[in-house]
Amino acid sequence: MTVSSCSARAEAVEEKKISNNLIAALGIAVPLLGIFAASINSLFAFVGGIAIIFATLWGANGVRTVAKYGIGTGVPSVGMVALGGAVAAVVVGVYLASKTVLLAPVLALVFALLTGLLIGLSARYILKMNIPVMVRCMTEMCGAGALLILAHIATITGSFDMLSLKSMAEVGIVLMVFIIGALGILHPYNACLGADERQGRTLKLSLATGSAQVILAGIASLYFIGLPGMLTVIFGALAWYVTYSMFVRTCFEEGIVMNTGLIPEVEHK
Repeated sequence: MTVSSCSARAEAVEEKKISNNLIAALGIAVPLLGIFAASINSLFAFVGGIAIIFATLWGANGVRTVAKYGIGTGVPSVGMVALGGAVAAVVVGVYLASKTVLLAPVLALVFALLTGLLIGLSARYILKMNIPVMVRCMTEMCGAGALLILAHIATITGSFDMLSLKSMAEVGIVLMVFIIGALGILHPYNACLGADERQGRTLKLSLATGSAQVILAGIASLYFIGLPGMLTVIFGALAWYVTYSMFVRTCFEEGIVMNTGLIPEVEHK
């Protein structure tokens, strides 16, 4: 493969970049709809898996955008701060909406966005982190984290009220949600890190990490909603197989290997 053909191929791939605004719109709309649908009936709890996948997609894109500025080991730091802010926002949102439960996801999202905005402004202007996209990315990561946590709650318990959140906290499953949610958002960019990192490949992996979370959420839901949780496990397994296959296929398509022949047995002088 010649240098010119490699360059042409790289340019063709670059043209397929998806707008951050479109990803944000999908990352808000789809999870909200999925969270509401999952709470209708325990048989529809698996729909929350779609919310998990798209919230992970949005969060992973935010990590990718800010990490492109070379913050190094700061990648997990900003991710954990964002998820921590998201947890606080979810608790506040669900508590304030205790009398009007349907408002809980919206309130949690609003509080998460405000929390992320405050964190981003502090990092940008108080800590003097000279990263232009810091404010936007922290805002988006907090918002995505809140929707991701709510999506897990709805998928696992079939609801998103304070009682469901309390039940998950009592048995410790909320800790699992925090860890797998953070890993799902942070892992895609870390796995694809390098000079040839590309949005399409990284986000395909985020779909796979989101799908893997759905499998675990489905297993956890067996404790709360019983057999309907198997629908979530099956859906998550199918989604993971499809999305991870897409990621692997993309890696093979974009990988370039040069045949240098066998290692010579005798050193040439």
